Amino acid sequence: MRMAAVFVVVAALALSVSILAGPVRPGMAATASVAPSSGSLRVPSSLSFRVRSLADATSGPAIDTDRVAPGGDTGNEAGPSGPSHAEAVFRSFDLFGTWAIDCGRPPTPANPYVIITAPGGGVVLETTDSGPGYAANRYSALEARRLSHDRLEATVIFRPGTPDEERQLLVFQVRHGTRRTMYNRVLGGDVRVRNGIALAGGVKMPTLKKCG
Repeated sequence: MRMAAVFVVVAALALSVSILAGPVRPGMAATASVAPSSGSLRVPSSLSFRVRSLADATSGPAIDTDRVAPGGDTGNEAGPSGPSHAEAVFRSFDLFGTWAIDCGRPPTPANPYVIITAPGGGVVLETTDSGPGYAANRYSALEARRLSHDRLEATVIFRPGTPDEERQLLVFQVRHGTRRTMYNRVLGGDVRVRNGIALAGGVKMPTLKKCG
């Protein structure tokens, strides 16, 4: 009887948090706790609203990932790892090398080559080559973590060392020798890619194959 009362109170508290915080989006969960003490029910003075990690396999990230605690639950079967040097995580996914839509054709804006290298110190550099006459885009990844068996999250600097430098959060899907960007958000800014779709034009992000 006492346990039933506890569950009722917990459900009511969770519902209150949901109402105050607004609709709970995919990847978000309200948590509340109560504990019996000295034969009576003790209700905590404050509730915690916890955001889950950002790689939901179906809906993709839809939360403020700046607030995600390292090692938070992703709901994926492999489980997340804590943040670490990007090099180790990228190497575990066999990402180093050259990637393209069609490795048999030269780099062009429609067939960019993505070249991933490790200069040392745990840093990962990614260069996108769109062919002659086009400036290369560069990313520097300092931190990454595994979200599931085929997804990783990386915090990167776009165009490092330039006036256009920009910090971004990316999620990649890596499986069967292919790679695809599933999520991109400017830290402190807008989401640009969600569920593998570029929001600006509704275009599906390309699947890149590993060359060589």
